[in-house]
Amino acid sequence: MLSLFLILSCGKSANKKTVSKSESLKEIVDSSFYFRSNIKHAKGFTIEIREGYKEISVLDPWNKGQVFQKYYLVPRGKEKSSSIPTDGQIIEVPVRSIAALSSTQIGILNFLGVLDKVVAVSLPDRVYNGKLSKRVESGKVIGVGHGATLDFERILDLSPELVMVAGFMKISNDETKLINAGLPVAFNIEWMESSPLARAEWAKFIAVFFNMEQRADDLFSELENRYSSIKSKIKEVEDKPDVISGYHYKGVWYMPGGQSYLAQLLRDAKGEYCWFSDSTQGSIPLSFEVVLEKQSGAKIWFGPAHCQSLKEMKDLDERYTLFQAYKDGQVYSVTKRTNENGANDYYESGVICPDLLLKDVAKVLHPELFLDHDLFFYQKLD
Repeated sequence: MLSLFLILSCGKSANKKTVSKSESLKEIVDSSFYFRSNIKHAKGFTIEIREGYKEISVLDPWNKGQVFQKYYLVPRGKEKSSSIPTDGQIIEVPVRSIAALSSTQIGILNFLGVLDKVVAVSLPDRVYNGKLSKRVESGKVIGVGHGATLDFERILDLSPELVMVAGFMKISNDETKLINAGLPVAFNIEWMESSPLARAEWAKFIAVFFNMEQRADDLFSELENRYSSIKSKIKEVEDKPDVISGYHYKGVWYMPGGQSYLAQLLRDAKGEYCWFSDSTQGSIPLSFEVVLEKQSGAKIWFGPAHCQSLKEMKDLDERYTLFQAYKDGQVYSVTKRTNENGANDYYESGVICPDLLLKDVAKVLHPELFLDHDLFFYQKLD
């Protein structure tokens, strides 16, 4: 009798332990879905927790006060609430596969640790990340093109649970076709943010589709601290070298607007920039003549296309030699991390490494303060 009692007691105890573990797992899943992100810098999206779902709004930077696209996220496997509005896409999360059709998304997905969920990219031969490149080579990740070359049928065959694209002005016909075909399409408009930290904070937007917001918040806080630490080191700098940015392309010089993230990067690095007073968030289209008139005397030049030498710049446009920065050999390009296929890590990791970008720019502008730092994304052209 005593033996039987002990056996039954152990059975009940084990049963309780199993139930407790199951309940604990359920609590973890629920808490990850209902975690509330703390959005501090980004202005381009909002996340609201509702009863039984999350409401995500991507805001339209070209039409203030308007919503570019809405998403209603529901926990995977749970019954959908009848109160979910019908003006947006309904998506079960966490998503288990994603077509990442912009390079910046690759950097953020790697940052979050979910690069293994990628099943499609736009240009497979231009992937810099080593792990993702191996998956491309093994056939686990497929190239589906982008823009006019987007392979609609191939994406449909893959049926990713999320297609993420860069948003531009308005939703394209191909993007509308994907949505109408039942594929959730998420628009990432981080490039229109007004600061490098705001741009990087779009990691929280991507994280929401994977129930990884708490991880994104923790990682972003560490990133923010690193950025602030670099800013504090140059806080008292008084000498601010005059800077020029960008290059002339097909008759237009697209200069970073005064409210763009690139302009803010120059502010934070204590540079002087002719267009700080401009109110544009994206780029300002200028003629070569206007740029030459206003900035021919600039001391330092950042971002002259993909050039890797001064000669290459001269071959593109001999008028570049008229700028003082060119004459002095003070020209820097984000081409240091470029592989043999032409893939450039700046376009993947730059978005999520604003601290390294700031340190690079500050090293160029104030080298005496960063003697131990080797340029990471930028390189000086010879």
